[in-house]
Amino acid sequence: MGIYAITGASSGIGAAIGRQLKAQGHYVINISRRAAAEDAADVNISADLAMKAERGRALEALYAAAPDGLDGFVSCSGVGPTQPADVIVSINYFAAREMTEGAYPLVEKKKGVILVVSSNSATLPQLNTELVDIMLNQNDEDAAVAYGKTLEGPAKYQAYQASKNAIARWVRRWSGSWAARGVRMNTIAPGATQTELMDQGVADPDFSANMINYPIPMLYNTGKFLPADDIAKVALFLLSPESVAICGAIIFSDGGTDGFLRTEGL
Repeated sequence: MGIYAITGASSGIGAAIGRQLKAQGHYVINISRRAAAEDAADVNISADLAMKAERGRALEALYAAAPDGLDGFVSCSGVGPTQPADVIVSINYFAAREMTEGAYPLVEKKKGVILVVSSNSATLPQLNTELVDIMLNQNDEDAAVAYGKTLEGPAKYQAYQASKNAIARWVRRWSGSWAARGVRMNTIAPGATQTELMDQGVADPDFSANMINYPIPMLYNTGKFLPADDIAKVALFLLSPESVAICGAIIFSDGGTDGFLRTEGL
């Protein structure tokens, strides 16, 4: 069986991925701010990935826990659109990128797989391209955090979309060169999923108002969101040998939302 590390495996989609990997007999390492013994993981590394120093410490612990390499690494830590914009860019983009880059040598040792969790919101209109550029092209966390602090009111939601757009594009940029070294890397783009982050979102009046008519064709007229376990099934397929031909892809696991909203988009 394999050895897999997951950031954010204490709740939501990350926890669902961890449970399903464990059910298949794999060894799971959880890196999370709330990592605790009761989590479904063999090793729990507690780290607040919003903090640069904590990322370095978490990677040191990961190398100690898996010195012979990883069969897979999943970047799943993230915060929702109702959080402060500066926190969003630090965790959803910079922590995701730094942890993935840091774990890459371990994955290369075993010619494994990397999976980064983005969001179907990455393709929505009104993208804040200036913020995306600061993250993706300039790779300047301090500047992105400062910019995020200027976003107020409805504009603060732009940070979430921008962070998810930037990380998905970063995966696309690097997937080819890493594939040449034997490492496959893909992105999944979940839609509205029933998690703690979604619970926090619907508790916010402004965000909740936007979600009332949010289209999920596969759950039309049910009033429900997608179960985290269903998203995890997609993740496990992409981590498995059965998906060996898939690399550099963005897989929309959103119940048909992206197809409905972007009928002509590719």
